[in-house]
Amino acid sequence: MNDLLDFKGKTAIITGGRRGLGQAMTLALAQRGAKIAVISKSPEADELMQQIESNGGEGIYLQADLCKREERKGLILKAVEHFGRLDILINNAGIQHFETIETCTQQQWDSSREVLLDASFELSQQAASIMVQHKSGKIINIASICAFREGGWTFSYGVMKAAVVGMTRCMANTLAQHNINVNAIAPGIMHTDLTDSCFTDMQNHENQVAKYPANRLGEPDDIVGPMLFLASDLSKFVNGQTIIVDGGFTGN
Repeated sequence: MNDLLDFKGKTAIITGGRRGLGQAMTLALAQRGAKIAVISKSPEADELMQQIESNGGEGIYLQADLCKREERKGLILKAVEHFGRLDILINNAGIQHFETIETCTQQQWDSSREVLLDASFELSQQAASIMVQHKSGKIINIASICAFREGGWTFSYGVMKAAVVGMTRCMANTLAQHNINVNAIAPGIMHTDLTDSCFTDMQNHENQVAKYPANRLGEPDDIVGPMLFLASDLSKFVNGQTIIVDGGFTGN
């Protein structure tokens, strides 16, 4: 049997791939031979590019502020022009505000929508137009447990992530006929820049861990297995699903 987790000859695009969950997914694919295009807002990613190469992969870095529509235009095509093909798109870029329905400002709402929802929609649409031509592709949207159990202090984030889950299902309904799998991953609290206080504030950390049957919070590597499954042919008959990766939180 062929190694279904061998990504040699495959090209992946990952938004928000410079740090946190995105970096973990980027390096996991690079270690398995994939060519990676990383999209991020930061002006440089030299260290990540070196890590990709040291892990045996090949990468390019595309700087773009996904909060700006003009910077999202034609972004997928830039990567395809460099590598000559597109197999995997992972919509991972994130932003999170600390607000409720009562305190959420228009700016917070708009930036959440632009990065979490509009960017995922537009980049997926760009990718789909290419994947349909080749009758093959994988689109993975990174959602969140906030799509199902928003905690009350990340209002716009929870709304947009719920929309991402719905969009994933709706995208899959039409793209499955073209041999394109669209699925999502909904992580629980994992150690990234957005969740740092849940790890560095010991009282907060204890309060959060108490809600998790696994008796711990997540680390970036915890998303790698589900991502590899959805990015590979192991999931070729999985369409429109959201895999929850949260140490049992939502089932508790």
